[in-house]
Amino acid sequence: MTSSETIDREGRKTWSGRFDFLMTLVGSSVGTANLWRFPYLCYKNGGGVFLIPYFIALLGIGIPIFLLQVALGQFMSLTGPNAWNIYPLAKGLGFITMVMTAYLALYYVVVIAWAIYYIYAAVANSPMPWTVCDESYGSKCYDRSLIAKNVSSLDSSMKEPAELFWTKGALNLSESMESIGTIQPHMALSLLVAWIIVYLCIIRGIRWTGKIVWFTGLFPYVMLLVLFIRGVTLPGASKGIMYYLQPDFSKLLEGQVWLDAGTQIMYSMSLGEGNIITLASYNHFHVNSLRDAIIFSAVNCLTSFFGGFCIFATLGYMAHERDIPISEVSDGGPGLTFIAYPTALSLIPYGAKVFTVCFFLMILILGMDSQFVFLEGLSCQILDTFPRHFNFRFARAILISCLCTLFYCIGLIFTTNAGMYYFQIFDFYSVSGAALLFLCFGQCFTIAYLYGGRRFLNDVESMFPLGIVRPYLMVSWYIATPILCVAIAILYWATYKPLTYGQYTYPGWSVALGCLLAVPTIFAVPLAGILELFKHRNQIGQVKIAVLKKHQIHHKSEQPYSIAQAEVHHKESSNMSEKMHQDYMMSTDENPAVEMVSKC
Repeated sequence: MTSSETIDREGRKTWSGRFDFLMTLVGSSVGTANLWRFPYLCYKNGGGVFLIPYFIALLGIGIPIFLLQVALGQFMSLTGPNAWNIYPLAKGLGFITMVMTAYLALYYVVVIAWAIYYIYAAVANSPMPWTVCDESYGSKCYDRSLIAKNVSSLDSSMKEPAELFWTKGALNLSESMESIGTIQPHMALSLLVAWIIVYLCIIRGIRWTGKIVWFTGLFPYVMLLVLFIRGVTLPGASKGIMYYLQPDFSKLLEGQVWLDAGTQIMYSMSLGEGNIITLASYNHFHVNSLRDAIIFSAVNCLTSFFGGFCIFATLGYMAHERDIPISEVSDGGPGLTFIAYPTALSLIPYGAKVFTVCFFLMILILGMDSQFVFLEGLSCQILDTFPRHFNFRFARAILISCLCTLFYCIGLIFTTNAGMYYFQIFDFYSVSGAALLFLCFGQCFTIAYLYGGRRFLNDVESMFPLGIVRPYLMVSWYIATPILCVAIAILYWATYKPLTYGQYTYPGWSVALGCLLAVPTIFAVPLAGILELFKHRNQIGQVKIAVLKKHQIHHKSEQPYSIAQAEVHHKESSNMSEKMHQDYMMSTDENPAVEMVSKC
């Protein structure tokens, strides 16, 4: 919530500013997923070809599911599983979002820890450690000074100091998942600092974030513009941009490309986290959220697209310097942003260190903004779902304290020598991949075929007009979105390849670990449905309400607040009738003739 709030007629806090909801969406969703995850997925999947399934997924999955979640939260004015009281047997979808939000809060903060460490490294070292070769990097470190020295031994196996600082300096990455090693003190401390900042902000509420939402929303674009201008002026930048924009259509036959495109849309738009429903639940009932949804979708995707130019212009320069293909410049992976951006920033003629600190401060702010929403949304959903268990003083503060402590302790696995491997396992299996596809398919199928797509669209139009968007949503919810989700899942499993990081292929048991992470998201829906039926096993009427949509009656479905308005009107009429009756009785006391007539 922002610092300015109002209360709706049902007693729930609502946004008071016209753009509070939109800017909070931008602040919480547009961030490191766009600047960190999108570029490395593009690089991993052959560059420009990734944009084709990406925009298909945007139109077929992203926008329809986003509008569905916004409308559901605004219509129900509830969060988590309670929002799915619209169709009680599907309350498991709400529990899935709680689990996914917990996963995100657990591992997403690691990106913030990386940014904190890079800020420290930039300030504490001169020159910055990713601009020069250190002795610990070995003989395979490529430095621009090698060109001046006319070193003839330069070959494609040599690495940029930025990449070697990332793998050897920041992560101290081991050779395999089995070699967990030890907790790296500098990363554990950075993670602790990240959680302390998050805790101090969350414990007092997130109202104050509304004061900086314009800064967190606009500052990244200033930095991206600086990076873009510097990137496109580097030698070889056009080579990188061409790699970014020129598609290799043969890649479209690989299921991994479609899976990454679909899940990136869901990931960057926060479709599986439950936060959209939570934020939309604070909207006034008649706010036109359609405009906010369209603006947010456009801003989100254009930010990812523009950020890709900055990354690939720098990769083109790195390939030009070493005279190798762009696909061989880096091992890629989630750390690509922490390789390409520092390289580009170090090439700014004046004030490189200042711009570097500002950039990673931007990553820190964007990450914190998202982490606030993750943790606040999770605690809000837990409190709303289990009100009886948290009906005591300081319940929220104790819950948040326990969550922060628990997540930090578990998150120490990401600070070990094999931490990146486990981070990628979480990133791939917990809130992306088949689990996220299953969630979006379940939400779409529930609204379209169980609750009734036409009925829900009528509910939405009781809040705000849809216009020409209505037929688009009808086709999407009934046909396009479910088919795309199923098709991407089938294509992925038909062309499944083991997860890799650079040249390392993950072992077979890592798949079992990933499936274990996905289990709660797959079985939550049937288990919650069975529990709902068991709870009302002796109440046939409640069972019918839970199963048969024609028996469902929602107090907002026909005409919002009509009952309340009728009650107010009835009360006013009753008060007026009572007053008239009192006046009449007083008149009869004063006039015996009137009293006699009344008796007759």
